[in-house]
Amino acid sequence: MWLDILFLALALSVDAFVVALSYGLILKYHRFQNGLNIAFATAFGQFIMPVIGFYLTGSIHDYISEWDHWIGAGVFFLLGIKVIKDAFSHPDTSSSSNEASVQYLSLKMLILIGIATSIDALVAGISIYMNHQEHNSGIWIPAGMIGITTFICASLGFYLTNRFKHFNTKYLQIIAGLVLIGLGIKMLSSHLNLF
Repeated sequence: MWLDILFLALALSVDAFVVALSYGLILKYHRFQNGLNIAFATAFGQFIMPVIGFYLTGSIHDYISEWDHWIGAGVFFLLGIKVIKDAFSHPDTSSSSNEASVQYLSLKMLILIGIATSIDALVAGISIYMNHQEHNSGIWIPAGMIGITTFICASLGFYLTNRFKHFNTKYLQIIAGLVLIGLGIKMLSSHLNLF
């Protein structure tokens, strides 16, 4: 069962990795702090959502299974559009000394990122609950494994972008925004079986 949880944790952390990679491309300043913030936001979301799903399975299962992909995709779309819009709001983002570039993500943005990357983890908590009956296991250790795995993957994603730090920020922001929108499309298509 623990190997299954590890594979589940790796699968759930893919979105967090890609999101961290995207923001790693555009956050040029205070990289250590920003990387920690994104890794913590995504890891906390991935930790707490399975716990919520586990304990509220009886009352929210039907509602969440119908709307989770729409909520997650909507948040990804909004984040992507905001990042692209920000790319065009600064006249010259090619200079590394340009103070207009994004320096920190706000708490609101970090919360949105944490929610968007962990909606599927809510459903995973429901699945863990179903297996709980068979294996007599709780949620806290699996949720901890998912959170730690996500923290590691998001940190790796963010810091891997160091090699791209000399690229024009405007184009990197556009690419990052398109990646976030792409994650929303992927989430919708996988739940709606479009592809």
